Amino acid sequence: MQTDNEAKQYTSQYQTIISGPLNNRNNNDNRHDTLLTVKGALLSTRRLMGLLTAGIVTVAVSAQQPKIVVGIIVDGLQQEYIELLRNEFGKDGFNRLLNQGLVLENIDYGPGLDATAAAAVVMTGASPNVTGIPGSLLFDATARRNVAIFNDGKTLGNYTDETYSPEALKVTTISDEARIAGAGISYAHAIAADPQMAIVLAGHSANSSAWINDRTGNWSGTTAYKEFPSPASSTNRLTPLSARMDTMQWVPVKPTAAQGILPEHLSRYPFRHTFARGNAERIAAFKNSPLANGEVTRLATEYVKTLQLGQHTGGTDVLNVAYTLHPYEYTKTAENRYELIDSYIRLDRNIAALINAAEKEAGRGNALVYLAATPPRMVRRRDDDKWNVPTGEFSTRKAISLLNLYLIALHGNGEWVSAYSNNTFYLNAELAKQQNVPMDQLSEEVADLLKRMAGVERAYTIDAILDGRAPVEDPQALRRNTVVAYSGDVHIDVTPGWELYDDYNYPGLHSGKVAANALTTAPAYLLIPGAEPQTISTPVDARILAPTVARQLRIRSPNGSALAPLSVHTIQP
Repeated sequence: MQTDNEAKQYTSQYQTIISGPLNNRNNNDNRHDTLLTVKGALLSTRRLMGLLTAGIVTVAVSAQQPKIVVGIIVDGLQQEYIELLRNEFGKDGFNRLLNQGLVLENIDYGPGLDATAAAAVVMTGASPNVTGIPGSLLFDATARRNVAIFNDGKTLGNYTDETYSPEALKVTTISDEARIAGAGISYAHAIAADPQMAIVLAGHSANSSAWINDRTGNWSGTTAYKEFPSPASSTNRLTPLSARMDTMQWVPVKPTAAQGILPEHLSRYPFRHTFARGNAERIAAFKNSPLANGEVTRLATEYVKTLQLGQHTGGTDVLNVAYTLHPYEYTKTAENRYELIDSYIRLDRNIAALINAAEKEAGRGNALVYLAATPPRMVRRRDDDKWNVPTGEFSTRKAISLLNLYLIALHGNGEWVSAYSNNTFYLNAELAKQQNVPMDQLSEEVADLLKRMAGVERAYTIDAILDGRAPVEDPQALRRNTVVAYSGDVHIDVTPGWELYDDYNYPGLHSGKVAANALTTAPAYLLIPGAEPQTISTPVDARILAPTVARQLRIRSPNGSALAPLSVHTIQP
């Protein structure tokens, strides 16, 4: 058959490419483009699964199974800052990942994902319409309020009254597969400042998950996992963050780093931020600072040592952590680049400490490390009016009022628009049924009117998203990133530079933030024992990370993963 011949042809080309000599870091782009083209054609043939099963398509793996895998998710990390600050970094953090690792400069998540949803893509190798995780918060249209994606009233909390579980996550993760492969001998733990991130990093089968409580500052967990490790509980009892926070301050760890990078008037005056006991926002501010990354690292390295991660024969232990580089929101002005530079320098030291701790316990060459960044968030502080930057204000209350007046004129009295949340309008399906108005017609009418409103760049319906015809750069990626069960009816994108004023839900509360075009790509780094360094500059689907890591661990890919792993070239003896 023609399909069989095509499969053989593409398989032969694929084997030739991956078995050839490794191009150096500066001229591997052409080869990788060819590899992606051939690989994409191979994926399109119906014989692919049979070929993979027969072992015709092979991927090199590390010489021995790692004893520990350290997974790192960094919210908002950007490759240009890494390159800009390389001379300010030490040798064991980002520079080691760049010099010795597989560098993916652009992993593509597709549009519309926050850090939690993007982390779920990394951990599962699947898109949100498979994982069931479109974001950290869901909107309950009936109760008209946001709820945490992992909220679960059937569980209890450790050092918290919060109730979370991984039930909303519909597929397995790298952590789950490592635990299953280890038959209970290996261990998996997750640590993050944010509870939703901590849960998604732990998956279903981890021993524990820990996060910083928003109200008390304690390390907290959930009974959805069987353990709450002693380093976390000991920290809460002996050196609680709440008792230390008011004595802590954030000042530049390396004041000279900003010189030559920032304008002189910005680098001349170092910042200073404190977290005083009387400040109602002090825990939120602390969690937005790199000092929270330091607390995550402190606990993670204690886990490695106390729990002897990397020393359990017969399986691979897993330690997943999350860091943030989200621009500091508690400055007096929109200018926070000095703080961001310092955050990168501090994070470099945290990563180095974590890698060194893992290798000290497991032995050098026995630790696999992967770091995946999630795209920066799509809002920024509003610039001062004196700069005359084009701006405006889109009021959700006014928009809903206009929409209801318009629809009443068309279809009769009633509250046609029932709710709004997160750039999405929810329509009254019950009223539409009573008035015999098809929902697809109602949605199109709402989208058409929204497009005419000042401050709306584009508006499109849920049907347009699911049909792959939404007016965005990659409509298929948007479709994959949409979970129908949690979706509203009409989505809008606000004009860049405009403030979305949600006075429908929060009257009088201006965010002070304006929209910006969102990036969908971010870098990733894999430090694999025995593998040659390599850089791939062309965009790579973020779903490919999980099967690539799983292949190196010699375990199954997560059950929602559908892509083949990347080729990794080992150093020949």
